[in-house]
Amino acid sequence: MENASLPSDVWNNGTTSSSDDDVQPLNLTNISRLAFRIIYIIVGTVGVLDNLFVLIVFILFIKVTDKVLTILNRVLRKMI
Repeated sequence: MENASLPSDVWNNGTTSSSDDDVQPLNLTNISRLAFRIIYIIVGTVGVLDNLFVLIVFILFIKVTDKVLTILNRVLRKMI
């Protein structure tokens, strides 16, 4: 049974929660999700760049060892 003494707008405003309470947690969760996404993107990018750096160092190490081995072989052949 509806309350006939109160207009419907007043009754609805009095019984429902205010929109300010609903908006604040939604904004905080959206901001935290966005922050986590940005952090994950940054960490992922740094991880990929780190792996590329390791590969480049490994390739350069192989090239340097090939050069050192050729020089070492020449020196050893001259000694024998």
